[in-house]
Amino acid sequence: MIYDPVSHYIYTDSDWEGFSYVPEYNHSEWNVILDPHSHTFYSDGDLSPRQNLLWHMAMGFNAIVLTDHNTFEGIEEIKQIARTEFNDSIKVLTGMEWTTDRLHMNVILPPTVTAEQYETLATFKSYSYTPTDEEIQEIIASTQALGGIIMVNHIPWSEDYCSNQPSRQQLADWGIDYIEVINEEVFDNESYYFCLDNGLGMLASTDMHIPEPVYSWSTLNVTEFTEEAIFAQLKARQTGMIFDGIPSPYPIEHEVNPGYLAVLPLIKFGEMFEDMYSSGMLGTQLIILFAYLYGIFFLVEGIRALARKITQSVKKNKSEKGTE
Repeated sequence: MIYDPVSHYIYTDSDWEGFSYVPEYNHSEWNVILDPHSHTFYSDGDLSPRQNLLWHMAMGFNAIVLTDHNTFEGIEEIKQIARTEFNDSIKVLTGMEWTTDRLHMNVILPPTVTAEQYETLATFKSYSYTPTDEEIQEIIASTQALGGIIMVNHIPWSEDYCSNQPSRQQLADWGIDYIEVINEEVFDNESYYFCLDNGLGMLASTDMHIPEPVYSWSTLNVTEFTEEAIFAQLKARQTGMIFDGIPSPYPIEHEVNPGYLAVLPLIKFGEMFEDMYSSGMLGTQLIILFAYLYGIFFLVEGIRALARKITQSVKKNKSEKGTE
């Protein structure tokens, strides 16, 4: 889940024309195919809200939760597009991925609650990037006080990239509703059985930042195709999942962004430091890196000094020969 600061590809609204994929599932049991975790360029995704919807519809979804990192900025725009341009053929629920150095968790709000109402009650913007246990519990409580849902994301990934992530048992004790047991192609087996043993809901997500093939879909069944009915089933934890270790087809070829190629060397250089940080040996590796840099510096300076000495010696020899 490491994303480039400059988009690798150029995306247009027409990219998904003529392509449609629907996963195999029991249509009498499920009629809503949901993605509860995706992003747009309002945080670190590459797609616009419209393109986010076009990609989801092409990949078989008819409902999503938009969960940009620490912002609700794109919510009204994407809802308006779904309602007016796509005639409500895809439903959008209000969400946000609360992203910290300790965990990532999705806030999913009821259709009756606006982002502004939530931001008035919740104080997530005032917390540091490394919140305390109490602050995490306050976010859970303030979300649920408005009837909202909390889903904790990609626990295996967070164990590697977040510091002091709360345990599954702590999160359950604090009252979370769901754990994301499938993120992209990763099936979190430990969380799956933990949810079964502790009565927690389970969801599968694309966590889409860039458009790619899909491995999993969350499913629900509603008596009417409305945001309210979808949210009610989510609230009741009446969900299923479709998962395949083999991804969906995705024959679409996007145009490579020249700007990405221009900054690619800088991206690769930055990834080196990111890898150092995630390895837990940043200090040691930085010392080794600077030792290499100083070694190269002294080697270059030594070569330059030797070259100057040789040049001076050659000039001196020529001068001496010229005076003979």
